Amino acid sequence: MQKLIVAIFFVATLFQAKSQDVVGKPLMWDVVSIKPHRALDDRAMTRTLPDGFEMVNMTIHSVVSQAFPVRSADQIFGWPSWTNSDRFDFRAKMDAETTEAFRKLRGSDSSDMWQLMFRQLLEERMGLKYHVERRELPVYDLVVAKHGPKLKLSATDEQSTSQSSPGWLSVHRTPASGLAGILSGIVGRQVNDKTGLSGLYDIELTWHWNNDPESVETGPSLFTALQEQLGLRLEAAKAPIEVVVIDHLERPSEN
Repeated sequence: MQKLIVAIFFVATLFQAKSQDVVGKPLMWDVVSIKPHRALDDRAMTRTLPDGFEMVNMTIHSVVSQAFPVRSADQIFGWPSWTNSDRFDFRAKMDAETTEAFRKLRGSDSSDMWQLMFRQLLEERMGLKYHVERRELPVYDLVVAKHGPKLKLSATDEQSTSQSSPGWLSVHRTPASGLAGILSGIVGRQVNDKTGLSGLYDIELTWHWNNDPESVETGPSLFTALQEQLGLRLEAAKAPIEVVVIDHLERPSEN
């Protein structure tokens, strides 16, 4: 099964467009193409290119979350009904000068700028209007289980990497807060690090991904695997969270 790179973003507040100051002005796409998906092949695909991206057979629901620093699509409200059914092919490309400027961005500046550019794309092509508010939502707290953590400290010369596929996760040199960020995307709910752990860890986690009701594969659930393999636990809780509320969104016109 193909391994997917998991991106981990750390944000202190929902909208910090500080990357605008890094390059003097927001970067812009040179060419954007959005078309209804008409191919008989129903496989979805996302590919990052040196100068842009390509997304094939994607719902708007699965795309819009890339425009905001949210940990799951559940932090976005006000979806029009068609956003989870109509499917589109997206292609966007930067010119050479913009590509070079984007490559110079590092860390949160890079992720902030990507989200800003994605929001501009949605605003220009789909009339996106939104506002931000705080709502109390279900979350999970990541805590240390009864018998203590079972985490391996990273070697000082290792690089930070993360890979995943359904039912498997491998992360090297990450804090507990980084694991919480990854788990947020897996469980579809914000996970807050409440472990009190301050080290950098190498983490291997496997669990039964029950996505196929006819599957004969067995194994622990994610919740059980966390306790048995890492000595950690997810506790259900509620917390005020900044969310995005969509006020207006139109079907994209074909080009």
